[in-house]
Amino acid sequence: MLLPYFQRANIDLLASHSGSNLDFSTTLLLAHDNVATNLSSPSFPPFFNDLLANLDLSQHPITTILASYCLVTAADMVPFVPCQPLAIALGAKLGFALAFPITAIGQTTAGILAFSAARKASDTDLAREAFELNPEAVQKLEELRTLTSAEEQGDGKILLALIGLRLAPFFPFSAGNYLLGGTTAVPLRLYVLATLMGCIASNFLSVTIGAGGAMIFSTSDNLFL
Repeated sequence: MLLPYFQRANIDLLASHSGSNLDFSTTLLLAHDNVATNLSSPSFPPFFNDLLANLDLSQHPITTILASYCLVTAADMVPFVPCQPLAIALGAKLGFALAFPITAIGQTTAGILAFSAARKASDTDLAREAFELNPEAVQKLEELRTLTSAEEQGDGKILLALIGLRLAPFFPFSAGNYLLGGTTAVPLRLYVLATLMGCIASNFLSVTIGAGGAMIFSTSDNLFL
């Protein structure tokens, strides 16, 4: 997960100091500073980078919390955008105690909004007209919705299946929200519960990596002083 940041740090270090004679301690200091910068500011679109750079918990705590929550919610509603880099960055920026609930709640909110929007869109007249162009697709969709209904499978089986999908690395979170909302009959209450549980587990790991990395670099800063 963190390998791209370390690789980029090493590339930047070699490129900026190629041809110069550096002793081991100087090289180590340069690598430390470069990696620490990349860990707290991974590659995001300029808009996201600007927001992350302007977060200041000490000066504007309420604004920082709300902005971080909105940032997570907005980012996780974009299909196929990975959620982990932002959680790692917020963990490094805000610390575990604050970043963890923000990322877990923000990601769950994004899931609910995307799921609800897709379900509502699939029930519109326009969607019905589009499906009528392909009767076979309509039949498959109805079969899928029947198979994923609580009446057919029971709440327990559906909840376990949803939790598995939320934790599966091959099932994209953001795109999966739209897919589950638009093509299945999964009850919203089970979807919310499974999504919250999945977000708690995944963000616990990501935020811990970010906060732990920031703590390590902060400690090493004091050692080098």
